[in-house]
Amino acid sequence: RRLVIMKMRCCTMLLLVLLSSVRSMRLATFSPIPRRLHSRTLLVTANSAASFSDLDCVQNRDDAVRILNTLKDDGSAQLWNSFRLAPRPVSLREVCQTTKLEEKVLDPTASEFSIEDISSTFIKVVVGATAASFAWAFLSDLAGIDAGLRFMGTYLIAGVPIGVLAVGSVAPGILFLPIEWFRAAADKEATFERRAKHEAAHLLTAHCLGIPVSSVSANAKTPEVVIFDEQAVQQPGALVRSVDLPSLAVVAMSGLMAEADAYGGSKGASADLKVLNEMLLRTSPPIPAKEQQDMARYAALMAWTIIKKHEVAYDAVTSALLEGKGLAECLKVAEEAEALQKTR
Repeated sequence: RRLVIMKMRCCTMLLLVLLSSVRSMRLATFSPIPRRLHSRTLLVTANSAASFSDLDCVQNRDDAVRILNTLKDDGSAQLWNSFRLAPRPVSLREVCQTTKLEEKVLDPTASEFSIEDISSTFIKVVVGATAASFAWAFLSDLAGIDAGLRFMGTYLIAGVPIGVLAVGSVAPGILFLPIEWFRAAADKEATFERRAKHEAAHLLTAHCLGIPVSSVSANAKTPEVVIFDEQAVQQPGALVRSVDLPSLAVVAMSGLMAEADAYGGSKGASADLKVLNEMLLRTSPPIPAKEQQDMARYAALMAWTIIKKHEVAYDAVTSALLEGKGLAECLKVAEEAEALQKTR
């Protein structure tokens, strides 16, 4: 009996030793510490190997910021988050004197056509319709056309000025859409270049202010720069923090200022101004109307300042957009142009 008891005790001890050894092996094999170290090593490796091409693959804002911060640390993206804002009240007179632009050029609601142009066009329509109605009545009579048809044709032609007057009273801009379409069709290259300058201003100012760009598309129709933060603030119910408003306002106004500086006026700023107005209304805490006007003028002045300060980089981005380059290539050529400029 004693022998049996001793054998059982030995077997039990042996079993406990084996179980303890197996547990130690499992802990050594599946310990979370090496896994965390491995993940950290991968993160460091990814950061150290960051390049502009990585920006074409990012899906969220945080990843884009991380890559750009890494590139800035290694000296490849010195323009990134390099411009600091100090909002203050700015008058329209100060903006005009600093930028050397006329006040009407900075007015986003101004029309390319003056009142004299509109009046002259209407007079031409009236005279032309009158002459056409007389000609139709005379020629249709000679041709022996039915009297009812002759009367209807004359009436319709004579009613053209009335229709023009009705449309002009409600939406005068519609009257000049055919002219705009004709100009755009006749000079597609100039229109594409104008749009490229507009979008290049958005990209450069956002980059200098530390606002990551989501994507850049330069298809055959028109270039387009998409910005993470602008997309976020346009979501239903989204609010804009007052601390973020100045930077976003500068980016929104940059396209208008770039076009005004290059062409003496802006044609593609309506969508940007709509976004700016939404951001001003969604600011938390709310800001008074007077401060909203000051913010818009300050943003216009700072947008022009950034473009002029980094004009070489701006021209490089414009050229890249004209060539159909993407986000990574646009930022890379901007940084390279700026670095080359500093070495001269």
